[in-house]
Order: sequence, then C-alpha cells, then structure tokens
Amino acid sequence: MTERSSAEEALLAIGLDPNEAMDIDKTLRKRTTKRDGRICICGHGAGRHAETAGRQTCNPSAMKCPCRTFRPVVEAEDTRIFLRETLGPGKLHALSRGLAASFELDKKVSWIVELVCDRCHDPEKTVSPVPISENGYVANYPTAVTALLCHECRMTLEP
Repeated sequence: MTERSSAEEALLAIGLDPNEAMDIDKTLRKRTTKRDGRICICGHGAGRHAETAGRQTCNPSAMKCPCRTFRPVVEAEDTRIFLRETLGPGKLHALSRGLAASFELDKKVSWIVELVCDRCHDPEKTVSPVPISENGYVANYPTAVTALLCHECRMTLEP
C-alpha cells in the first residue's frame, strides 16, 4: 500500500471524496492578503511585528525578541528563514544568520536601505548588524536596539 493510497483510504473512511477534499484545501489555502517580505533590522519578518495599545512588539516564535521599532532593511523571498535568535553582533546576529540561511537555500534577498553606518554615516565602510545594550554598548544577546555599524564604530562601543 502506497502513502497516497493510504491517505485516499483514510479520506474515504470518513466519507470524503479525495479529489473534492484536495480542491477545498487548495481554495482555503489561497492567500487573501499581500505577502510582506520585509525583514526588520532585528532579523525578523514584518509579520512577526505588531502594535498593541501603541506599543511595538516582535514575536518571532516561542522566543521573545525585545525589538520595539520595526525598521525594515531587507526584502526576502522567504521570511520563515529569518526565525533565528541573536547571539551577538555581526555573523551572530539574527539578521546575518537569516541572510546566511537564505544563501544556503538559494532564496532571493535584497537590501531596501542604503548600507551606511548608523553612527559615522560613512557610505564607504562595510556595516554589520550590532545589538546595542541599554547602556549603549555592544551586546551578546537580543536587544531592543540594533544598529548597522562599521567596524571602527563598533569597536568604540565594545564594553
């Protein structure tokens, strides 16, 4: 018995025509809203951000993200890939980890902001996402504020 025939038998056992059940499922799965592929600087999709009673929240999954301001920086083909946790700056940041996973899975991603340092504003320097603690230092955990910083500016914020 193949998996398909067992699924067919399972549907028939509860009185459903398999073809009719597939048609209904396809109809119900059609997206009624436009997909929002924007990714916030915190590394999570637009759909994970919400505003409740004037307060912004980011809930990527069972884990909580302290992000309080939705700042879209990337447009992604698949936002689910960006369900990652920030463990530090640069390659340890959820945004970088999501970009790396998109590369690995050959998914399209494009920057929708100019890549310029948030501190010195030099467009010639390479930047990376950096979580900033409440004290204004580079953090090794998710924070409410993430900045795109060049190496030199990041070093001035190291504790």
